[in-house]
Amino acid sequence: MSKKDFYKRVLFVIPYLANGGAERALSNIVMHFPEEWQIDILVNSDRRIDYPYKGRLLTLKIDENPRTASIFFQARAFWKRLKVLKKLKKENKYVACVSFLDSANVANILSGKKRCRVIVSVRSSLVNQARLLQYRYIVNPLVHLLYNKADKVVAVSKGSGIELEDIFQISASRISVIANGYDLDVLAQEAAQDIDKQLEASLEGKRIIVFVGRLSPEKGLIHLLRAFSRAAEQESNLVLLVVGDGDNKELLLQMVRNSNVKDKVYFTGYQRNPHKFVARSDLFVITSLYEGFPNVLAEAVCLGLPCIATDFQTGAREILAPALLTEPNEVTQMTQAEYGIITPLCSGKKYKDIAEPLEKAEEELVEAMLLLIQNKNMKEYYEAKSRQRGTAFAIRFTVDRWLQEIQG
Repeated sequence: MSKKDFYKRVLFVIPYLANGGAERALSNIVMHFPEEWQIDILVNSDRRIDYPYKGRLLTLKIDENPRTASIFFQARAFWKRLKVLKKLKKENKYVACVSFLDSANVANILSGKKRCRVIVSVRSSLVNQARLLQYRYIVNPLVHLLYNKADKVVAVSKGSGIELEDIFQISASRISVIANGYDLDVLAQEAAQDIDKQLEASLEGKRIIVFVGRLSPEKGLIHLLRAFSRAAEQESNLVLLVVGDGDNKELLLQMVRNSNVKDKVYFTGYQRNPHKFVARSDLFVITSLYEGFPNVLAEAVCLGLPCIATDFQTGAREILAPALLTEPNEVTQMTQAEYGIITPLCSGKKYKDIAEPLEKAEEELVEAMLLLIQNKNMKEYYEAKSRQRGTAFAIRFTVDRWLQEIQG
């Protein structure tokens, strides 16, 4: 290895490499980095690794079960990460230290940029996250205070970048936008894998709507179930496939058991490879209340599915409706955009009964689902638009952009 190549060294920092969109995005990036680069990845623990990586895995050797951490755990992890980062930056000739997620970002900045570039990555809408107390009183004030000290602040979507500049007063010269990227060949290989034979037999001959994601309140699954139940009244052959796990699972299961669609909704649980389920479906729907850049939506586009997304803006518009990015207002009705359909944002109300009257946003979602299920020409049109759009998310473009920022 030449002396020049020796200095192509980068440190990535993220709490875990398991069960998350940011974690999966980092995996995709490092797996496609040029071979001449030396990669170090600092994580809290190596007890569970869901995603492939290359390079040297470094660990703080701290973990807890369950993974959702208390404030005391977070504080302990933060101070140890800060100490280790200072040491690593001093001892290794990194070109840059790149951090993913909030606690890692703060430690990256506070451990200094004297010895390498400091790049932090914002993976979600911080404004929408402010409904959570830890964001309102800890994370977001720290963003205001510290992020202008980084060499670069990389937002995962244009919407997030606008928030950073307008709401958090981060200098526009420090902000870059790099969307997530995907290995299209790997997606195709995973999509071709077999699913459970019993489930496959149950789905045979059905029109399948698929959701992929964490079963948590911000994903809006209650709204999707309510809208699906009305759509299923008009299309008896319709089923809903829910791929994922999370805190809301029992609530959602109970709602389904007490509804008219108890035999039409299938919960698969967490799947390492959700793409084999997506590939067998007719339509992908995401009903989130907020997102950063939804990997599951972009991956469904890459797999050629027609897609519907609620108007959570930071991500949905960027993927399906670029022309709407300059529009300040949320859509108020089903909107047929360039690469998919955007429907109004749902309220987030915690309905207990699927049969309660639908809110306006849910009615628009029903209309969108039926349009793509019942109109063959429209479905085929958006399948073609998804395949076209998916080429823009090839991982090579994402890695090239990261290399530009890392090398300054």
